[in-house]
Amino acid sequence: MLTFSPVCHGRLRAARGLSNLLLQTLVIHPALLFFLLFLLMSHNAGGAGRMLLYAAENLVRNAPAGQVWDCASQTPPATTLHQSAPAPCIKSLLSAEAWAARTDGTLRSLYECGVLLSFTVSLAMWALRRRKNGEIV
Repeated sequence: MLTFSPVCHGRLRAARGLSNLLLQTLVIHPALLFFLLFLLMSHNAGGAGRMLLYAAENLVRNAPAGQVWDCASQTPPATTLHQSAPAPCIKSLLSAEAWAARTDGTLRSLYECGVLLSFTVSLAMWALRRRKNGEIV
């Protein structure tokens, strides 16, 4: 049987804790966030498969090759917090590359927010556990 010194054992526990934190922060929690948001978006659409199919169909139906339909409003965004009515959606053509870049940026921002939220909650839980165990006075 392999035995470790207390110092080596403490370092191995710290490395395991760090790898667990990274796995949860970078993979598990953002994946759960995306899944829950997907479920919330598809709740009233009659099923996730239909929602994705309708969204894809609305993007490309009767659009020229290499372009997709986009919703653009003619009114500028409101500068105050209280907007009286939502701006109407006016369909306009947009290149598929520009739409993909914008969508990728939105998904990346959502992922980064999920990672930040997960990291913040993990640090808060770590501090609460240390306080509960009496390590922080």
